[in-house]
Amino acid sequence: MIQFISNVIEKYGGRPAGSEQEKGAQEFTADTLKGFCDQVKIEEFKSPLSAHFESLKLFSLIYWFTLWFLTTNTNQKILLSVLISGIGAVFFIWHFLTYRHVLDFLFPKEKSWNVEGKIEPTAEVKSTLIIAGHIDSVYEFQWWYHFKTFGMVLNVIAGFGFVLLPIYLGLLWIYTYFGAPEGVVMWPYYVFVAISPAALSMFFMHGEDPVDGAIDNLTGVAMAVEMGKHFSQEKLKHTRLKLVSFGSEEPALRGAFAYAQTHKEELLKENAVLINIDTIKEKAHLTIATKELNTLVKFPEHLVQKLEIAFQQSNIPVKKGPLPIGASDASAFAILGLPSAFILGMDSSKYDHSYHTRLDNLEHLNPDGMNALKTVMIQFIENWDKEQSIS
Repeated sequence: MIQFISNVIEKYGGRPAGSEQEKGAQEFTADTLKGFCDQVKIEEFKSPLSAHFESLKLFSLIYWFTLWFLTTNTNQKILLSVLISGIGAVFFIWHFLTYRHVLDFLFPKEKSWNVEGKIEPTAEVKSTLIIAGHIDSVYEFQWWYHFKTFGMVLNVIAGFGFVLLPIYLGLLWIYTYFGAPEGVVMWPYYVFVAISPAALSMFFMHGEDPVDGAIDNLTGVAMAVEMGKHFSQEKLKHTRLKLVSFGSEEPALRGAFAYAQTHKEELLKENAVLINIDTIKEKAHLTIATKELNTLVKFPEHLVQKLEIAFQQSNIPVKKGPLPIGASDASAFAILGLPSAFILGMDSSKYDHSYHTRLDNLEHLNPDGMNALKTVMIQFIENWDKEQSIS
């Protein structure tokens, strides 16, 4: 698994969504899968890959414009500012925070690629297990690298500013409409002005260079490939295995959405379940996600329980809990009504400085986590197939 990760980085380096590097890495993954899968295909799709992060520029401009517009605060200006900033806040939550892509129409579509390898069972197919990760890597979050945790805090401050400004202005308009003395509730306005430079961390989120993405998320793709190698030799009886490398996860789960939308009816008929693997940095922080807060999805309890049992049977400790920030490809499936679960291998209780920075490289990847999860995944898949045999 580590050799696969090393090979991809050596050959293609960082792999921004939609880039030739991403395409090359997907072709390399497909060629690897052809060595043991019954069928392998690369699926091209088109999606507005810039829509997620470029929208942050729009939200920042709305925020700054609103503060400038209120330098003279008549009742009419305050009401107009409520409307402008309120629209910005709604779309910031709806489009960016919850990954619902409602502003996609503003941005051009670009090409990206998914890869699927398939291994058929020896008897009647009763279900399909999809083991997946994503191949692309993000352009460095430059504030997070240079300012560490404070860089993330700047993003959080700006985000709260985008959401809270229209709430404050709405209250301000009510006060002024009913004749409150001028300036009586203006002090929060100056707080919003004081924190307005934090929006620069949103406007200029990315640096010029993509990160290696060894941990996030060549670990997931490598695990999918490894499961294919193992179960091409140890054939399952009633479970079709699909090994998927999603493209363009970083710009809001584009590959997973494209795959799920294209194959939804087929996946429902196959009783397909996605087990998504992402960011397996070290054994001590292996975690089964119970839900993802940004995307407002909750993963099925029976899937979480089955994964937990596989960890217990493998004598490998595991945590359970929500993903507090960001999202995984499992969310795309859940949003579209397809069963999925998600395993993480990084401490999500605090900011890990390798996340989305140049420190996401092989040097900071502890192979113990990958090796432990391999044991668990083999156990889980074997358990799953045994259940299909008696159902």
